[in-house]
Amino acid sequence: MRLARMAGVLLVMATACSEGTPSPSAPPGDSPATTVTTPATVDPTTTATTLPAPPPAWAGRAAAPTARQEVASTVADGRVWVIGGLTRAGATAVVESYDPAADSWAPGPPLPVALHHASAATYQGEIVVMGGFLASAALYDRPTDRVLALRGGAWVDLPRLRRPRGAAAVAVVGDVLVLAGGRDTAALLGPTEIFDGSGWRDAEAIPTRRDHLSAASDGRSLFTVGGRFLSPGAVSAALERFDPVTGGWERLPAMPTARGGQGAAMVGGRLVVAGGEDPSGAYGEVEAYDLVAQAWSALPPLPTPRHGLSVERVGTELLTLVGGTTFGVAPSTVAQSLTPLS
Repeated sequence: MRLARMAGVLLVMATACSEGTPSPSAPPGDSPATTVTTPATVDPTTTATTLPAPPPAWAGRAAAPTARQEVASTVADGRVWVIGGLTRAGATAVVESYDPAADSWAPGPPLPVALHHASAATYQGEIVVMGGFLASAALYDRPTDRVLALRGGAWVDLPRLRRPRGAAAVAVVGDVLVLAGGRDTAALLGPTEIFDGSGWRDAEAIPTRRDHLSAASDGRSLFTVGGRFLSPGAVSAALERFDPVTGGWERLPAMPTARGGQGAAMVGGRLVVAGGEDPSGAYGEVEAYDLVAQAWSALPPLPTPRHGLSVERVGTELLTLVGGTTFGVAPSTVAQSLTPLS
């Protein structure tokens, strides 16, 4: 797969070179601008001219204050909150929020402990962070079952998970939080955990046990995608849906590109998956699954391939913040958005 993608890139480069002198390079982290002329259409019943909607395109945003990867993130009050993660120095307790309307960052209350590979969601009006790994000389030897909520500007403890886990995926489905997948020190975890505001309970195990997966919800179901099987070289393309009403899982058409450490967001009836990695490097692929058509399609790739990144939707923007730019620990401050999406 990686060789095929490299061959495709070389073919495009060769074609571009044969057509003339290339345009000047774009600034780092941004895609070169491309002008596309689209014919206008005229409504025969009026004299008005209707222009087709422009295709989605990437743009650079204000760089994050802290370079990091393996973060948790969620959207609250129109801002993306980027929580914890790994820096060059190790696990961090840093919390920062990004306001896409102002294209600016602001510090948030730091976590009470440094944490990486945690999961986060906005539940009942509060930012909730669950699981992850505590700072340690070995990356995965201190999984935690702690659950924290940001309340009144301070972090408070909620009921703990039924088992310590990190590199899992979570989303709000209806009126519950659903947490799936992930790992502990040495094993992949199966049981799904559901939080109803008062405590956690177990549900049916995820069909394909994996860590470094991502998830999003359409309000009725949890969709889990990608991931890996403990090893960075053993990646998954699995797409699976969990219905908390029936308590059952369903396998759906696999993602075209197997990868782990990607991010996902639900955008207008499509599950959009961006980034990821395997030992060959970071992925730039952005792929979308149409929930109605049950089919995958490609979107413009990330200008800066990354893994362990935040992928969130705010309005018509798909925001991709921070993340590792090469295989392993390579944290960045990159922030980019794909618009318009509907």
